[in-house]
Amino acid sequence: MEFFSPPSIGTMKLFNVVRRSRNEDNITQTEEDTKMKTRLKTLAVAAVVLSTVAISAPPVVQAADYYKGKVITLIVPNSPSGRMTRYARTYAPFIAKYTGAKSVRVVNKKGGGGVKGTNYLWSQKPDGKTIAFTSVPTLILAQLSGSKAVKFDATKFVYLGRAATEPRTLLAGKKSGIKTVADLKNLKRPLVSASQGTDEDFYIIAILANALGIKVKFVTGYEGMNDISLATIKGDSDAYMVSYRSARGAIKTGDLVPVVMIWDKRVKDHPDVQNALEIVSGKSKEAVQAVVNMMTMHRGFFGPPGMNKEATKALRDAIWKAAHDPELIAEQKKKRQVHLPSHGDDEQKKIAQITAASQGIKPILAQALDSIK
Repeated sequence: MEFFSPPSIGTMKLFNVVRRSRNEDNITQTEEDTKMKTRLKTLAVAAVVLSTVAISAPPVVQAADYYKGKVITLIVPNSPSGRMTRYARTYAPFIAKYTGAKSVRVVNKKGGGGVKGTNYLWSQKPDGKTIAFTSVPTLILAQLSGSKAVKFDATKFVYLGRAATEPRTLLAGKKSGIKTVADLKNLKRPLVSASQGTDEDFYIIAILANALGIKVKFVTGYEGMNDISLATIKGDSDAYMVSYRSARGAIKTGDLVPVVMIWDKRVKDHPDVQNALEIVSGKSKEAVQAVVNMMTMHRGFFGPPGMNKEATKALRDAIWKAAHDPELIAEQKKKRQVHLPSHGDDEQKKIAQITAASQGIKPILAQALDSIK
């Protein structure tokens, strides 16, 4: 525990929503600043309007004062040494700064590929004093799999903002002999994949393998990406899925080979590596498209269902302001963290649409889950 004080499946309609979201993700810093200023002006206008209300009107709790003197607990249902935790620690003091909270505690509750900690959040009081940060696609995929371990409904969480998103990359070890998608298809045995549990990477590999017509043998129980990477380099695992940023070091040294990017375009640093949508077609492509759509929500903040409205507004505004704080941006650059924020209002609109449009992948996820029982 750490304390921080302030310093398509579906219709074209869904496709357009996701496409618009991606276009927004690619806006320049100038446009981001303009968007932030617009939100701040809106808040200022609202304040003026409230000041003109008759004296007899009931007192209004200002969002800026809701967290004054309070402690916010930020649950990260992942490894203490993992990338999700590092992002949470970066944001924590800035969330405290812009909410006026006394401090923000980062607490890890790992287990079940993020399910254990997310279940914990689901049962917390909706007063906004306990929120979480993790991979949103993991929540969606775990729910769609029908896993009995899942006690939450991903569509009912209150989404507070996204810190970043980036491609996932299928990395293969040298000893596997896999260098291309063609090598995957021609593999004469099941693909062995190390996994830390039923997280997004577990399910994405299952969907990709189904689309390519290959079998997978999952080896679960690994403690974080470092262990999985080492197992793959040693040859105990053929391949695994990881964020592109995390993969770059091993790719550069030649220890691991990028086989395919889970994205809607090729990555400029690796123009010869195909993206997932290039290698599939027909109904299989619909399943892969669903996953690519989910990736637009990736590293996100969220709260329990029915969260207090003042708390929701205060946190959404605070996270948005934090994301545009020059000090946070400089810190993320220093830590080599991806910076691609999205406002909580926009993330809330996406979750129900993406989940509804992904119903077709349920059988694939259920089959993957059964394979490790």
